[in-house]
Amino acid sequence: MSRMISRKPYYALAEVCERWSVSMAGITAYALEGELVVSIAVGGLPFAVSDIEHEEDGRPFPIPCGKRWHVGTIDLHRVEAFAVLENGEAAVCRFLSSKGELLEPLSDKDERAHILVRRDILVVRHAELERFEASHATAPPLDASVRSLAAPERRRGRGAPVKYDWEGVLSEVVVIVNDEGVPATQEEMMGKMRDWFAKTQGPDNVPCDSSIRTRVRRFWDRIKPDVGRPSALRSIHDVLNERPPPEKKRRGGT
Repeated sequence: MSRMISRKPYYALAEVCERWSVSMAGITAYALEGELVVSIAVGGLPFAVSDIEHEEDGRPFPIPCGKRWHVGTIDLHRVEAFAVLENGEAAVCRFLSSKGELLEPLSDKDERAHILVRRDILVVRHAELERFEASHATAPPLDASVRSLAAPERRRGRGAPVKYDWEGVLSEVVVIVNDEGVPATQEEMMGKMRDWFAKTQGPDNVPCDSSIRTRVRRFWDRIKPDVGRPSALRSIHDVLNERPPPEKKRRGGT
């Protein structure tokens, strides 16, 4: 007797509505509030990829990272998701990767384009399904054999994508400067930061060079090696080494 497979990489909205006993209007409300992330599946399309950074006042801005052909699912921002769910379809010109990168569709001439997204092609990722159910604790949990171990790490809170650990890598920069001194070049510093991300977050979770360079530029001019201006740590080290040795006390009567 054949065994039914209960886990899939993603689920159509009709399946989700039946599982949760909610209407399409309910799905629309969850998507608009950012409590549920809906996606589409693409079979290989070119996208302009950008990391999303934020100004001090919280405003987001993209850092271009190049072009990528994408196969798999991509997420809709809640504004576009609401437009598709409410109107049945919408021309969408921006998406998000599972890592929170901005994805903008490209034409054959590498110009910005859009994808006509219909309501009936929207899906919910397996990891997002688990995250939503865990946060609401209403639907019956999936069997351990089909539960995704990556689900808690891929999404946080109300469906927000996981961000790069910039605080962690900047802490590593402090350790590097303290233990090894300032790297000779900005590219060498960037390489050490890339290595840290690859080691701690995995090789698939390394920010693009443009994003790393933007972070390094914020502090590089203040710490970069300068023959006429040695770093504070090196200056202290040199002062300690230049101190004359203490004089030996003479014994009485000699």
